[in-house]
Amino acid sequence: MVIPADLTALVGDLYQQHHFWLYQWLRNKLSSTDRAEDVLQDTFVRILKSKELFKLKEPRAFLCTTAKHIIVDQARREKIEQNYLHYASQWADEQFYPSPEQLLSVIELLDQLALTLSRLEERPRKILLWHYLDGISQIEIAAQLQLSVKTVQRDLTKALVYCYQIRQAG
Repeated sequence: MVIPADLTALVGDLYQQHHFWLYQWLRNKLSSTDRAEDVLQDTFVRILKSKELFKLKEPRAFLCTTAKHIIVDQARREKIEQNYLHYASQWADEQFYPSPEQLLSVIELLDQLALTLSRLEERPRKILLWHYLDGISQIEIAAQLQLSVKTVQRDLTKALVYCYQIRQAG
């Protein structure tokens, strides 16, 4: 991926002006230096890939929002991993022991899924995760987001088609 020089300069300026403040904010929010550093780095990487940087008016709000999205994405990924470990422990109870290769394959699949979901637009990703991971109905999602059910269905379809296309391409 080629990143334009003007975008690199904008992100560099943003980093110079706000990275220490964002790091402190994340460290207080996460109570972990390591996690704060990881989220800080991921925030600036995501911003570097973003097309919204040129419209930036409130840098700290933008940084906080981006960092919060990363924290939520990580929490969802951890939930997926915990569910997998839960089911893996059930397999162990049933005398089924997946091989290290099978475990690695599942972990790689989870990583690919997390990466694919992170590339979706925010609203379709949120709708997909709420519906399939949290089990929230389309009607409840529509009410929560103050959207029509048709819009929720359209966003859900958009997210599923995107995931399918990524799966077919890979």
